[in-house]
Amino acid sequence: MQSAMIANLRKRIPGVEIVGITLNPDDTRRRHGIEAFPLAGVSRPHYAVYNSDGFKTRHLQSPKLGRIKQWLKQIPALRSFLRAIRTCGMELTHFAAAARVVRRLDRMIILGGGALDDFWGGPWGQPWALFKWSILSRVFGVPFLFGSIGKSSLEWPLSRFFVRTALRLVPYRSYRDRDSKIAVQTPIDAPNDPVCPDLAFSYPCPTVQITPNKGYQDGRLVVGVSPIAYCDPRGWPLKDERRYAAYVSQLAEIVRWLIKERHRVLFFTTDYPDAATADDIRTMISGSAIDADAIQTLSGSAEQSSDSLLKGISRADLTIASRPHGVILSHLKTTPGVGPLFRPES
Repeated sequence: MQSAMIANLRKRIPGVEIVGITLNPDDTRRRHGIEAFPLAGVSRPHYAVYNSDGFKTRHLQSPKLGRIKQWLKQIPALRSFLRAIRTCGMELTHFAAAARVVRRLDRMIILGGGALDDFWGGPWGQPWALFKWSILSRVFGVPFLFGSIGKSSLEWPLSRFFVRTALRLVPYRSYRDRDSKIAVQTPIDAPNDPVCPDLAFSYPCPTVQITPNKGYQDGRLVVGVSPIAYCDPRGWPLKDERRYAAYVSQLAEIVRWLIKERHRVLFFTTDYPDAATADDIRTMISGSAIDADAIQTLSGSAEQSSDSLLKGISRADLTIASRPHGVILSHLKTTPGVGPLFRPES
């Protein structure tokens, strides 16, 4: 979705300067060739800032001061107090640096189905980040826009306060489907907000030369399989080994059946944690008697650009994807897609 927005801005506004505000600025700079700045000032569980060198400097301390700090940390109440002071200091530093960024912008655009969500990081993760940037935008008179909002989960009252405030401060909001709009309308009452297709559908696909008849040449289909790290105890906020094992087992059975029917399987992922899940599925079927060339794997999303991922998916005749954007990417290449293949409530 981020790639689609950047492509659309460059197409419509020649010479536009874009600043990515993300949790992983280094990755954003590498992928898109744009300037980038950290979205948050403090890393939290399941909401980590992978790079913050752009606004924070490290201070050297003497061995004596280090020993004093270690001694103070032995006192539980004082340790919590010092942690709170340190967090406040980091937030203030980030707030000041973010203000300098906002002052030179003409617009701020927030994208994504999970933009209004506290599942990753709680209220002090994404909800707090939205609140902070929306306040800064209002102070400096920079329009703050929400695009392609999807259905979200806001479990905490504080999260709902942060998000409701941010939504009310912005002049424009759009939703990728009617259900998402209905969910957001309850706290803000803005019935005229538009519903538009997911922004990812507008991404300009690279031209790919496809061999005639594709996977039908030898009677074997190429089926793309894109898993999700759902309930994976290694990285999912809701950790449930039983659910994760059941999901991996079911998807592995599908892969085994495809291979038994002489089809090929092409694994691909659209988010970082899913690569480990793909590895788990491959491990589960490794004992099966399968053709050596029956399984192929595209590089993980961390190594892929949007164009290279789309080119890889174009090799498939059909995709089975557990994330919505896995299906959307398949549709962009006119490849039939099925998904998602799990039930979060089960």
